[in-house]
Amino acid sequence: MRKLRMGVISYAHPHALRFAGQIASGRHTKLVAISGDGPNSDVARVEARRFGAHFYKTYEELLRDDNVEAVYIAIETYRHKEVAVRAAEEGKHILLEKPIALTLEDADEIIKAAKKAGVKLMVPYNPRFTEPLQKAKEMLDAGEVGPLEYIYTISENVKPPIFLQGLDMSWFLDARKSGGGGFMDTAPHGIDSLFWLTEDVPKKVYADIGAKIYGFPVDDIGTAVLEFRKGVLAVLTAGWGNPKGYSYGIEMKYYLVGREGFLDIRTAYPDFTVYQERAEKIYWDRPDVRGIVESFARAILKDEKVPIPGEVAKKNLAVVLAAYESSRKRKAVKVSL
Repeated sequence: MRKLRMGVISYAHPHALRFAGQIASGRHTKLVAISGDGPNSDVARVEARRFGAHFYKTYEELLRDDNVEAVYIAIETYRHKEVAVRAAEEGKHILLEKPIALTLEDADEIIKAAKKAGVKLMVPYNPRFTEPLQKAKEMLDAGEVGPLEYIYTISENVKPPIFLQGLDMSWFLDARKSGGGGFMDTAPHGIDSLFWLTEDVPKKVYADIGAKIYGFPVDDIGTAVLEFRKGVLAVLTAGWGNPKGYSYGIEMKYYLVGREGFLDIRTAYPDFTVYQERAEKIYWDRPDVRGIVESFARAILKDEKVPIPGEVAKKNLAVVLAAYESSRKRKAVKVSL
């Protein structure tokens, strides 16, 4: 079976740890190279040795490797345009960590570069690849709860990245590099799931986002009310709301209310609880990461469309930026899509 030969660019984002492992063990992927750009270069080097991948100090060196067909880019967000455009110019297919960029203009440049080079561009949002939400989508599409009217979701409420031991995640607290704090980091997942579940996009958003818990120089949590064009109303809470001692590292919940019933999704991942000095949730499977990597590889190997292209990721960013604007102005704003 032919496998897609992939490289991982940077371990700046903690998702690189999970994605690299999935790429290395995937049915349709092979991890052949890792670069150590940005923070956590030492971790990247150790991971390269662990997976038997070639280690490069910089992404430029990795992109010159003809053995690499595609890359997963997990570098700091402010460098997304720089690295993604260069990857496209080198003919590499791109799985680009969220958010796609800091600005809509940068997102446009990334999309244009991928089109010009004829390479696939995908941004990974996890919820639509979880089994409970996939089942919910099937039931919604079948009309089992009637027309959808209201959604309440907690999207990836997580512990602040700087709580992660052994990793330098300080760039998340610099808005010039990250674009924002907990809401910028986690809301894109929830927004994508709302796009997917409603098959629609919002026309208006009202949000309250701020440094409410930890006193960080960036926001740690926010809530947005999204009015969709076809009438669905959604409330989205996202951010770094979980304290160090909380047993869940990641938390997702959905209430999907239709005219003839509602769906109550309390957890998105199969887990069990370990009780020792403290309680800890262990996720024994992450079908979302596997689904993302496999769908990306399949789209390239079979020359199909990726499930989450750059254009969708740009709309996602537009909603996030509108939410921040609403929070600053303390009023609802229109979403320009």
